[in-house]
Amino acid sequence: MSGTIPAGAPRDGRENGGAPDGAAGARRPEHAPDDRPWEDGTPESSTPENSTPGDSASEGRTPENSASADRTPEDRTPEDRTPKDKLPRADAALDADGRLTVTLRGLRDTAAPVLHLVLRPPKGARETPAHALPLRPAPGAPGRWRAEVPEAPALAEGRWDAFVCEAPDAPRQRVVPGVRDLRVLAGGAAVHAPGGRPLAVRLPYATKDGYFAVRAWLRPALAEAGELRVTADGFAVRGRLFGAAAGLGGAAVLRLRGSGGATTVKAPLCDEGDGAFSFTAAWSALTPVPEPGPPAVWDVFVKPSLKARRVRVARLLDDVADKKGVFVYPDTEAGGVTFRPYYTLDNDLSVQVTPPSEEPGR
Repeated sequence: MSGTIPAGAPRDGRENGGAPDGAAGARRPEHAPDDRPWEDGTPESSTPENSTPGDSASEGRTPENSASADRTPEDRTPEDRTPKDKLPRADAALDADGRLTVTLRGLRDTAAPVLHLVLRPPKGARETPAHALPLRPAPGAPGRWRAEVPEAPALAEGRWDAFVCEAPDAPRQRVVPGVRDLRVLAGGAAVHAPGGRPLAVRLPYATKDGYFAVRAWLRPALAEAGELRVTADGFAVRGRLFGAAAGLGGAAVLRLRGSGGATTVKAPLCDEGDGAFSFTAAWSALTPVPEPGPPAVWDVFVKPSLKARRVRVARLLDDVADKKGVFVYPDTEAGGVTFRPYYTLDNDLSVQVTPPSEEPGR
């Protein structure tokens, strides 16, 4: 894998630390935005500022060739009906060099099994060709088969479901998750993308319906969010840049979603050295908002220097595949307007701004 850069930042929320969903002070409002590519009507630009060709994730929109959420019961196929205790189980490990190794157990007598990674398509669309990875006997582990997910071709951004065929002409089966060794993420090891290639992050995880999958991100640069503190006046972010360097004129940029990029707010960017950065954004800068009306959403970027392209602020480099329901930050009310930072379905950072509700009898 090229450019998997783990980060060991704590999970946080308020000034005294955040709380996971369900804990005191944490909740997920029912009005949370959906964060899908069509929520704004039409795309704001045909090519995101800091994207690679064919990639539309960097500006906070879901790539058109991926699905942002796990399957729902109505999406299930005949392959999903096999009892999970009858399915092969996948152990996965990331190493300090970014290699992702998958080891399968529970296969029947087989001589040439193949692991297939299939990019989950948007609802109603057809599957694209899978990445087929030959499985080979795992050294010193009888009955186990191993494959390494190669650096190239890089997995496109999205969710990749895993299937296994026990023979070239055999039907494919789903795979269930086993042990995931992701200690390298917590340890903060870092690998930079060589040769100017995009940063590639691949995270094995268990889907909501209990299957093994790989979450992939592919970005030319990343502003990885670490500590996020919410105060009465605004919010403060500390993070680290990968694939970009801070310089003169750097700023945090909040862009109003649906405005075509025409409405932005800037905050000074503090270069803390060695790629680290911080900024504080005031709630007052994100008003006024239409009242009454639906919530507005501001997507958060970092512009590392005056001439640099904007880089999406996101949280990708830990072992949590879906941040939206885990890193939950409190609502803050100011002047009747409610502000709340949150992570989108793609783990990008945004801020929801809800205007005052219409008074009865108005």
